[in-house]
Amino acid sequence: MSRGSKRFSAALVALGLCSGCAGERPTAVAHPPPPVPRRAPGVAELRSEALPEVARAGNSRDQWLVLQTPGASRLARDAVRDFLRAAVNETLERMDPLLAPQAFVNTPSGRQPARAFWQSRFTVLDYTELRGQLLYRDADLETFRAEDLARVPSTRRPSIELAADELAVRVPIRVAWTGRARLFGDELLFRLQPTGAGYEISEIEEDFRLP
Repeated sequence: MSRGSKRFSAALVALGLCSGCAGERPTAVAHPPPPVPRRAPGVAELRSEALPEVARAGNSRDQWLVLQTPGASRLARDAVRDFLRAAVNETLERMDPLLAPQAFVNTPSGRQPARAFWQSRFTVLDYTELRGQLLYRDADLETFRAEDLARVPSTRRPSIELAADELAVRVPIRVAWTGRARLFGDELLFRLQPTGAGYEISEIEEDFRLP
């Protein structure tokens, strides 16, 4: 067979193969479905839902609850409220965790360790007589940062010096006396320093003397 004949025969074979391919449809490849996450028996399927608005508080009946992280001022005020509540109830064991290890009290009589000073007050005076009375109003509490002090008028400026991460809380006392016994000064000024997720009291200023 000549070279021309061989080439002609090869061309016919190629055309035949191609015509056969054109008549066939591509075969679809089946993919297995995605695996279903396994769950323990009795565990309900979790569905993605829109989260509710951020709240400051909630209760166990809420299916979803997104709590707001308390601000520094609020945490410092909470520590002061807990301290005064412990004072009125004369619970030194609840007061102690709120105080920094070297906490002290500044009074006209000088500087004294806070724990020993309050223990003496509980021994001499009866603070439980103030239970149920409005010792102070939340609206009267004032909170200061270090940068706030320069903007406070000199007549009302706290005398406490604050570090950059510290806060001061001033508490005007509404009921300082029971009968003839004076239990508090007219106001208390707290210096608080950050600790963990909250604040602890490192200094208290009060115009108060033990009888």
